[in-house]
Amino acid sequence: MPPCPPALTPAEADPRPSDVETALHEVLDRLGPSIFAGLLDTEGVLRYANQAALSAIESSPEQVLGRRFDTTPWWQACEQSRQRLQQAVASALRGEASRFDVRVATSSGALLAMDFSLLPLYDTEGRVAWLIPSARDVTEREQVQHQLQLTRHAVEQANDALLQVGPDGAFRDANAAACRLLGLSREQLLRLRVPDIDTQVDMTHWPQRWHALCESGSLRFETSVRHQQGHEIPVDVSVSLVTSDSTSFAHVCIDDIRERRAAERRIRQLLQFDQLTGLPNRQLLFERLGTMLQTTSHTAVLVLELDRFKRINDGLGPHIGDAVLREAAQRITATVRSTDLVARRGGDEFVIVMPAPSVPSLHTAQALLEGIARPMVIEGHEVHITCSIGIATAPADGDRSDTLLRRANAALHQAKLLGRNQVSVYAGMPHEDDPERLVLETALRHALRDDQLDLHYQPQIDLVHGRIVGVEALLRWQHPTLGRIAPDRFIPIAEETGLIVAIGDWVLRRAIEQAAAWQRAGLPPLRMAVNLSARQLHQPDLARRIECLLAASGLDPRLFGVEVTESMLIAKFDQAVRHLQALRALGVEVSLDDFGTGYSSLSYLRRLPVDVVKIDRSLVPDVTAPAEDVSITRAIITMAHGLRMKVLAEGVESEGQAALLAANQCDQMQGYWFSAAMPAAAVEAMLQEGRHIDPALLGQRDRQRTLLLVDDEDNIVAALRRLLRAEGWRVLSACSAEQALQLMARHPIDVILSDQRMPGMTGVELLRRARQLYPDTIRLVLSGYTELQSITDAINEGAIYKFLAKPWDDDELRAHLREAFALKELADRNHRLDQEVQAANRELAELNARLQSLLAAQREQNEREVGTREAAQELLDAVPVPVFGIDDEGLLVFANAPARVLCERGGDLLGAPAVEQLPPVLQPALEGQALFVTLVDRRWWAMSRALTGHARGRLLVLLPQSGAAR
Repeated sequence: MPPCPPALTPAEADPRPSDVETALHEVLDRLGPSIFAGLLDTEGVLRYANQAALSAIESSPEQVLGRRFDTTPWWQACEQSRQRLQQAVASALRGEASRFDVRVATSSGALLAMDFSLLPLYDTEGRVAWLIPSARDVTEREQVQHQLQLTRHAVEQANDALLQVGPDGAFRDANAAACRLLGLSREQLLRLRVPDIDTQVDMTHWPQRWHALCESGSLRFETSVRHQQGHEIPVDVSVSLVTSDSTSFAHVCIDDIRERRAAERRIRQLLQFDQLTGLPNRQLLFERLGTMLQTTSHTAVLVLELDRFKRINDGLGPHIGDAVLREAAQRITATVRSTDLVARRGGDEFVIVMPAPSVPSLHTAQALLEGIARPMVIEGHEVHITCSIGIATAPADGDRSDTLLRRANAALHQAKLLGRNQVSVYAGMPHEDDPERLVLETALRHALRDDQLDLHYQPQIDLVHGRIVGVEALLRWQHPTLGRIAPDRFIPIAEETGLIVAIGDWVLRRAIEQAAAWQRAGLPPLRMAVNLSARQLHQPDLARRIECLLAASGLDPRLFGVEVTESMLIAKFDQAVRHLQALRALGVEVSLDDFGTGYSSLSYLRRLPVDVVKIDRSLVPDVTAPAEDVSITRAIITMAHGLRMKVLAEGVESEGQAALLAANQCDQMQGYWFSAAMPAAAVEAMLQEGRHIDPALLGQRDRQRTLLLVDDEDNIVAALRRLLRAEGWRVLSACSAEQALQLMARHPIDVILSDQRMPGMTGVELLRRARQLYPDTIRLVLSGYTELQSITDAINEGAIYKFLAKPWDDDELRAHLREAFALKELADRNHRLDQEVQAANRELAELNARLQSLLAAQREQNEREVGTREAAQELLDAVPVPVFGIDDEGLLVFANAPARVLCERGGDLLGAPAVEQLPPVLQPALEGQALFVTLVDRRWWAMSRALTGHARGRLLVLLPQSGAAR
C-alpha cells in the first residue's frame, strides 16, 4: 500500500494529551510507513495507532481507538494470533516483554505475516503505565524462507547426486543421493575433498580443474568415483559455476552410468557378436581383419562352409541345425590358435583369420576338415557333416579385407565344384581363367534358354499420400545346382561378355508384359521401372524397340520408366541425351539412378532429360543429420525440385528415415522398411489389400493438439490443468525454460503458455527461442508481472501472440487458448494446402515439360515428313516421264511436271477424282491393267502399281514408246 504521512491520533476525546503521550506519539509516527505501532493502556484498550497501522485496515482513529486491542479488525482473521496477543498483554502487565510472529488482516482481506512485539512502559514509580505494540511486515521474508525450504527439499529428494564444492575442492553440501552413491554419511562426506573420491583427479590437478570451470562456466565429463567399500563407479558429471557477491562454488550433478555402460556392453555384444555361437559377426570380422592387415605382414584367411547343411535343418529341424552350428564353432575354435580370429559370417559359413601363421594354412585347413567330419551326437541324433574351405593370403592375394574375403570365397566355390569336403587355395588367376567366372559364364548362357531368370519387383511409395505408385524390376537368377546367385556376381560377367544385351531385352519384354497384365487386371496405376545397361542405352534403335514392345502389349507409356546411372552417360553424353529425349517423347519416365555417387556436375544435370532423381542408398541416412549441419540429401531434394524433377530415395531402412524424407519434401521412396523386392503375385496381393504408409507418419492426418504450460509454480500448473481438463487437448508442463525446450524437441507443440518470471530464463526469452526453433507454434505469456518494454518488443517482433495477466478469468483464458488453437489449425491447413499446391505445380510443370517435349518431337517428325515429301516431289519432277499419284479414295493427289505438261494443265487438276481428270483411255490402267495408249500424238505404255507402307493408293506411270502414234 502507498505510504501515508504520519499523523497524530488522539487517544481520547480530550484533544490535549499529556506531554508523555505526545512524545510517544511522535516516536511511533517516525517509525516509518512499514512499521505498525500503537499505544495501549493497562486495560488493554487502544489509545493510539500510527498511520501505517490504520492504513492497513483503511480505518479512521475514531473507529478503533477506545476499543480493546484484541477486538480491533487487525485480529479478526486469525484466532490463534488473538489468543497469543491476550497472553502477551497479561505478561506485559506483569512487566514481561513479548515477541512472536502473528497473522494480521488488511482491508483487502489479505493476511500479513508480522514480527510482533509488546513492550511495557513504566511510570516514575516503576509501575506499568502503558503498553507499546509494534509489528514489522515479514511476509516476503517468510516466503523466501519457504522457497528456500522447498528448494532444499527438492535437492535432498533428487534422484541425482548433488554436491556443492568450494574453490579448495572441499565439499560444502551434499544431498541424500550423493551419500547413497558413495556409501557415506553426510558428515563423513563433508570432511572430504574432490580428489578423495574422483579417481582421475589428485590435489595437484584440482587447481587446473577449478580454473577450467571458472573459464567456461560449466564442465561436462565422465569419470569414476570411489565407493566407501572400495569399488569404483562410472559416472557422468555436470558442473556449473555459481557466483554470488564475492562467494563462488561449484554445483555438481553426478549421474550413475553403470546401467548405461552395461546397456552399451550389451548393445556392443548384439552388434558385434553372433548370438547363436558367440563368435564375432560380419561387422567385427571386417574391423579386426582390417586391423590385422595393417599390423601383420602375412595373414591367411580361410572361409569354411558346412556342406549340405540345409538337409539337417529340413530333416531334423532348426533346433538341431542350431546345435550343429554351435558344435562346429566350438570345434573350429579348438582347432586354431588362441591368437587366430574365428567369426561367423552368416548361415553355415565361418571365417578364420590367421595372422602370421606358424604352420602352413593348408595344414590348419586339413585339421579343420577332419575335426568337422567327426560324428556329432545331438539330442540322440548322430549327425555326419563335412565342410569345404577356401584360402586366400595377404599380401599375395590382396591387402584389403573385402579383396581377401572375395578371393577366399572364389577358392571356396572351387572347392565345392571339386566335390565338397575339399580345400582350395586361391591361385590368383585372371578372370578368363578363373573357374568360378568360367562356370558362371557358361551357366549364364543357358539361363535364358532354361528359364532360370526371373523378375522381382520392389514397391516405390509416394511420400505425400503413402500409396504404392510404382515398382522397380530387379533381376534374379535361381540356378538348379548353384542356388540363388546374387546380381552383383553375374551382372558384371554379363556386361563383360555381351550377354547383357540379350538379358536386357528379356527384362524389358518381361517387365512390360507384366505391367500390361496389371493394367488389364484393373489394379491401381503402377509405373514399371527397368534398369538399362550401358550397352542398351547406346543402341541406336532403343526407343523404337521400346515403342514396339509398348504397342504390342497395349501398356500405356506413362506407366513405364527406365533408369540409368550417371556413369553410363559420361562416355557418350550427347548420344545418350538424344536416346533419353526420344524415350520421353513416347511418354516414358526417365530416372537418374544412384545420384550423388557418380560423376555428373550440375551443368550436366540441367541438360539431362530426366524426370526423377534417385538418391543413392548410401546418402539416405544423411537425412537424419541435425538441422544446423549440412545434409547432402536435403540439398539434393531442394536442387532437384528447383530443376522441376521429382526425387526418390532408395534404401530406406527405418520409419524415422521415411518420416524425415517426407518432412523434407522428398516425393517417393523405396527400401526394405516398406518392402523388399517380391514376385509379381506378392505385389498383386499387396495392391489388392491396399497396403500403404500410415498418413500420420507423413504428417497428413490430424493429431491431437498439444498445449505446453511453462511455470515454475506447481500450484499454478495444477490449477491450469484442472481448468483445461475438459478441452480435449494434450497438455504437457515444464517448470523451467530448459525443461520446456527439451519437451519441444521431443513432442510436436501447437500452443505455448508461459509464465514471465522464471529462474534462468524469462518467459519472453523462452518464447523468442521457441519462435526461432519452432516458428509454427502459437506463443502466449501468462504472468502477474508486467515488464512493459520487453513484452511490447516481443509482441512487435512476433515472438508473442498475446499477453494474459494473472490472476486470470477462467472463461477468458479458455477463449484465448481456443482462439490460439484455431489459429494454429488454420496455419497447419494453409501449410498443407501450400504443400499440395507445390506438389500440383511440380506435376503440372512435369506434364508441361513432357508436352513440350512431345510437341517438339512432333514438330521434328513433321519437318522430316515435309522434307521427305519435298524431296520426293523434286525427285519425281526430275523423272522425264509422266507420273500420277492416286490415293486410296481415287483422288488425284500428285502429278509431276511431265504429267502436267501432258495434261496441258497446272496444279488445279489435283484433288479431284482421277477418272474425271485423266483421259478415259487410262481408265483400265487405273484399275491395274497395263496397256498401250495414244495421247498427244504419241504412243505410251501405261501401268500402275499399288503402294504399301505408310502411303496408300496407286502410282500411274506412262512410258513413251519410240515413233509417232499410228
